[in-house]
Amino acid sequence: MKIRLVAILLIFLSAFSYAQRPQRCEVPLPEHVYRQKQKSVAIQPSEDLKLQVASAIAVNNCLSVDQVKNIATLFIDDFNRLDFVKTAWYNTVDKENFYFVYDEFAYFSTVFMLHDFVKTMEGNPTDYLPPYEPPINLNFPPLDYPAFVNYKGPANCKFPIRENEFEKAAIQVAGNSSEANRMLLLTQITQNNCLSVAQAMKLASLLSSEPNRLSFFKTAYMSIYDLDNLPFGSQLFAHIQNKAAYNEFISRPVPGPVVPPSQCKVAPNEFLQIKESIQKEGFNSTKLTIAKQIIRSKLCFTSTQMTDLVRLFSFEDSRLELAKFGWDYTIDRENYYKVADALTFSKSKEELMKFLESKR
Repeated sequence: MKIRLVAILLIFLSAFSYAQRPQRCEVPLPEHVYRQKQKSVAIQPSEDLKLQVASAIAVNNCLSVDQVKNIATLFIDDFNRLDFVKTAWYNTVDKENFYFVYDEFAYFSTVFMLHDFVKTMEGNPTDYLPPYEPPINLNFPPLDYPAFVNYKGPANCKFPIRENEFEKAAIQVAGNSSEANRMLLLTQITQNNCLSVAQAMKLASLLSSEPNRLSFFKTAYMSIYDLDNLPFGSQLFAHIQNKAAYNEFISRPVPGPVVPPSQCKVAPNEFLQIKESIQKEGFNSTKLTIAKQIIRSKLCFTSTQMTDLVRLFSFEDSRLELAKFGWDYTIDRENYYKVADALTFSKSKEELMKFLESKR
């Protein structure tokens, strides 16, 4: 009886001391702000860059466990995922739910490492204060940037990215000291956004090499809105040969995208191997994590292939989760409604359809 009373007293004192601990984070990021930051991680072209951006978000913002989990799914490598969630632990609002993050790991070894870390930190609490990081100032060169308002000429996309979103993307590029990484980031930006010529000029100015600027414009061409304003871009080139090469390119642009969509696909024999890799996993959570990792790394599945992958799962909630996840990595999204055939319950099918409606 005495032992039980002592145990209860210790638990009470532990809970009381935890409650009295000064908390840095009480409210997580608003969902619309969080989605923007999550996207800034997703667009990174390499695991290292994803880890840099994700860690900066975790250090400078308050996050919920669900927000930490969703960013963790963006990593392919379990150790990068582990590094991120360790960093995120300090500023997680609902630390008592942190064990839900364990589901996002593919291997038990990394789960155990995270568990040991959490237990250690719970035993040595700290009031974590994120370091102040001054914002990056965007100093674009004073060029004659064309306006796209009321533009009526030919266009390769519907409408340029909003200015606040453009600035966030530009800050990511400007914050990277490597020219090669800047090129990779810029390529990713052009693949996911429509740009005005002025925006493309500003992004190109972040590259120090004129040949790289020319390569960027060739890559970005299919994402340019106000094509008739492309001659303004020649201001970015000081060397006569580079300016001439640019003017020649825009006078006779290559028709069609640089990488035709037909080249983005998963061959039948490769798809069979992918299905076997997923099926051999015994635990449902591990199976789902592996499936997401493979889908994220390949990028080019058809709706039919996604339907087959969803059918590999026995649990309806896992099927629905994967069905939603796969939309971003499917090349024929107009046919994605067919994936609902892999779901068993009407409620799940309706939820998927509402999800697809929100993506339009």
